[in-house]
Amino acid sequence: MMDDRIHMGAAHGTLTAGTDDDGRTPEDRAFLKTHGEALVIRLFAASKTLRLYDATNRATQRVLQEVMESLNSIMEREGRIFVRSSNSFLLLNEYRIPIEPQHYGPFEYWVGELQKKEVEAIEIGAATTPEEIAAFLSEFAKPDDGEDLFAGLEARLQAAGVHNIALTHYIERATQLTDVKRDLTADVRQESNRVYFRTVALMGNVLRTAEEKQILQVRKAKRLTQHMVDIIQTDESMLLGLASIKNFDAYTFAHCVNVCILSMLIGDRMRLDKADVARLGVAALMHDIGKTYIPSTILNSTGQLTDREWELMKYHTFFGVKELSRVNALREAVDSMFVAVQHHVHFNDNGYPQRAGGWKLRLFSRIVTVADYYDAMTAWRIYQKEPITPDQALLFILQNSGEIFDPFVVKVFIHAMGLYPVGTIVELDQGEIGVVTRQNGDSKLLHRPVVEVVRQEGDRAVRESIDLAERNPDGNYVRTIVRSLHESQVDLDRRLIFLADATVEAE
Repeated sequence: MMDDRIHMGAAHGTLTAGTDDDGRTPEDRAFLKTHGEALVIRLFAASKTLRLYDATNRATQRVLQEVMESLNSIMEREGRIFVRSSNSFLLLNEYRIPIEPQHYGPFEYWVGELQKKEVEAIEIGAATTPEEIAAFLSEFAKPDDGEDLFAGLEARLQAAGVHNIALTHYIERATQLTDVKRDLTADVRQESNRVYFRTVALMGNVLRTAEEKQILQVRKAKRLTQHMVDIIQTDESMLLGLASIKNFDAYTFAHCVNVCILSMLIGDRMRLDKADVARLGVAALMHDIGKTYIPSTILNSTGQLTDREWELMKYHTFFGVKELSRVNALREAVDSMFVAVQHHVHFNDNGYPQRAGGWKLRLFSRIVTVADYYDAMTAWRIYQKEPITPDQALLFILQNSGEIFDPFVVKVFIHAMGLYPVGTIVELDQGEIGVVTRQNGDSKLLHRPVVEVVRQEGDRAVRESIDLAERNPDGNYVRTIVRSLHESQVDLDRRLIFLADATVEAE
C-alpha cells in the first residue's frame, strides 16, 4: 500500500509552489513561522525568568540574548518587527503565526496579557537593547491598577527608559460564534481552532500535573467542554476536521481532545442535555489519565509488548481511578472515574479489567469506547503495517457492534460521521483528490458528503467545494468517490483545510 502513492503533480496541482495572496513566498512564510514562534516563546521565557531574577543574573542574560537573536534575525530580513493580537491569534508583520499544540501556553499568555492591558500591537525598533527588553518585560508583567491600563503602562515604560518599543492601543473587535446553521464561516473556523488548541494545551498541563502527583483541577476542562458543545451544536464539521489531523507533535494530548470531541458529538446526537454533553466531554478528556503511571518505554514501544508489560499497561484503567480520586471537587470526577476504569471493557463483557459478576457499563463509558477506538485506529503508528482510513475504522466498529461496542452507540456514531467521515481523504471519479469537509443532512446520502478539492491555478492554490449529492439534468450524480486514501499516500495536508491560518482561497 505504501508503494501506491498518488502525488498531486501536473494533473492535480501542487500545494507548495507559487506565492500566496499576501505577496509572501513560501520561504518568507516559513521564515516568519519559525522565527515568529521562537520570538513568542523566548519573550515568554524571558518574562518568566525576570520574575525570579534581576536583569544582571546569568540566567536572565542568557534568555535576553536569545530574544535579541530572534529580533536581529527578523529585523535583518523583514526590516521591521510588528507583533499584533487579533482574534486570539498573534501576527508578526501581519503574518499569522501558526500555533503548535505544545507551544500554545506562551501564545495564550501573550494574547491574554495584551488584551488585559488594552494593547493591540507592539512595535520593536531596530535600536532596541537587551536592557530595554528587560525593562519592558518587567513593567509589562506588573499587576494592573487604575482605570486607564494602557496609559499607565505607557507612562511606566517611558519612566523606565523604554524608548524603542511602541505600543498600539487595543480597539476591541467583538467576535462572536454565529449560528449559521450549515454555512461554514471564518468565525466558526477560528473559534474551533482556538478552543481545540487551548484544550490540547490544557491536557498537556493536566498530564504533567498527574505525573508530578499534584492536585488536579477540572474546572477549566469543564469550561472548555461547555464551549465545545456550543461549537458542535452550531457547526460540528470544523472540530471533527481538527480531530482528523493526526500529525500534531503532541498527539498524546490531542488524542484525549479528539476522543472528547467524538464523544460529545455522539452525546449531542443522542439528544443529551447540554450539561450532560459537557460532563461527557470532561470524562472523555480524562479517560487515559492513568497512563501517566505507565513507563514511557512501554507507552512508546514500537514492538509487541511482553506479557508482563501488557499486564502493567492494562492497569492504567485502575491508575486512572486512583489519579482522579485526588481531584479537588471529587463529586465532579465520578463520571471520569467510571469512564477511566470501563473504557476498555467490551459490550459483551470481554476486554479489561475483568470484574467478578461482570460490569454494568455506564452510557458515558460505552460512548467513549467507540470514540477511543476510532481515534486510535485512524492514527498511523510506525508499528502498523497498513494505515487505516476513517471509513475502514468505521467498518471495524460496525462489524464489532454488539461484541466490543454498544449497537445503539455505533448506530448513532455512523449516522453522525457518515460513511466517509469529515477529514477523510478521497479520490473522485474525475481524478481529483479532496478532503471530506461535512456530511449531507439526508441520512440516505451518508455515502455522498461534501468534498473540498484543492487544485493549483497559476501561482496559487484554489479550493473548490463539491457536493457529491448534486445531480446533472439527466439525474446522474456529477461526481462520485472512487476510494478513500490515507494521508501517507498523497501530497495533501489536511491542515490546509481545517486550520484557521490556511492560506488557499475558497472559490
